Amino acid sequence: MQYLTIGKLAEKTGTTPDTLRYYEKIKLISGTERSKAGYRLYNPDIIRVIRFIHGAKGLGFTLEETRKLLMLKTSDQATCSEILEYTKGKIKEAENRIHELKEIKNILKKLVSECPADDSKLDCCPIIEHIARK
Repeated sequence: MQYLTIGKLAEKTGTTPDTLRYYEKIKLISGTERSKAGYRLYNPDIIRVIRFIHGAKGLGFTLEETRKLLMLKTSDQATCSEILEYTKGKIKEAENRIHELKEIKNILKKLVSECPADDSKLDCCPIIEHIARK
């Protein structure tokens, strides 16, 4: 079996070596071997795990949630309903975030419409005033 160095693994997965080291530090992945020179060596199967991590991240799952998903994925006892519960939670979080972003958008639009857009001093700027009040 041909093990991968951290650089090759990073290249194959589109991940930086620093990110891979961080994943290893938090025990999301593990380097299986060390070279005689002390370099981390990874089993090529880890590529699938890293792609899974990227996929979960793309759907908004945190690294801790991804760890749980990986544990479920490798469990003989896990069921689709367990994954469904995590997914429903992410849907709720996304809906809340969408609501928050719409509120932010409305506030920003209002502030833009109130801005004199001229050479006025910043102490008259409604955008700066709003930010300073928070």
